[in-house]
Amino acid sequence: MNRRRHDLLSHPGRRRSDRRPPAADHRRVLLVGPDEAWRLLAAYVFEEAGYVAYAAANRRQAVAFSTRLLPDVVVVHVQALETLDLLAALSEASTTRDIPVVVLTSSLQSAEARRIRAAGGVTLPPHTDDVGVLVDEVDGLIAAAPRAQRTLKRRLLDLQELARYYTPDAEGQARLRRLIDQLQVAIFAVDEEGHCIAASEGATKLTGYSRLQLLTTSVFQAGFAGGHVSDEGWRGFLSNRQYAGTTTITNRAGDDMTVHAAAVAEILPGFHVAAFAAA
Repeated sequence: MNRRRHDLLSHPGRRRSDRRPPAADHRRVLLVGPDEAWRLLAAYVFEEAGYVAYAAANRRQAVAFSTRLLPDVVVVHVQALETLDLLAALSEASTTRDIPVVVLTSSLQSAEARRIRAAGGVTLPPHTDDVGVLVDEVDGLIAAAPRAQRTLKRRLLDLQELARYYTPDAEGQARLRRLIDQLQVAIFAVDEEGHCIAASEGATKLTGYSRLQLLTTSVFQAGFAGGHVSDEGWRGFLSNRQYAGTTTITNRAGDDMTVHAAAVAEILPGFHVAAFAAA
């Protein structure tokens, strides 16, 4: 998905050479509401505070962008009739049900506000129409919410999107392996038999093993599946694109490490990917 199609505000003056965290690591906010002027103002203030801001004018766009972009928070400007529908739609999918949804309300005591809270939304009082105050409120909300799994899932969804442009053959797999080799996040690609066929630079740093070592069956089994890398449970982990949680791996020193983990379905035929980060 081309971010230019739905990104609310960009910074044309930024140089591509500026060093900053990868896009998947930035805090993301999705601004929802029909008032374009508010969306523009809110995006400007949120991006000045270090967020990447996206916009949606209605529930349909909000659900689609939330599923693909996995924002850290969704902010709904008005108590629209679609607000409860949006909360219900996001709560139904395992990838989006833990995303906080903030709804700006005219009154915290209204029946509508109570229904929003009962549906899992966070209501904020009218003074948060001051976008600067709203950013502070959202900062506090995000600080209390886990982000590691969501960030890993973003990485994998980005990789899955990119893989659409690779041919589904040996050449396409080779190109994708070369790309994964360069990534700083710990990502592994595994074939249908459970053999590791690609390991990123980040994977070598996380485990202490070299890439060549990780590509050997014995090392990969010992580190990531306790000798059962090809069993049904491991393949289920790899084929479940909604998976996110913590697991334990063993590094080169023989120490068990608790890590955040995420996986998606195969991004090319016979090419499954999983990502890990130290917990």
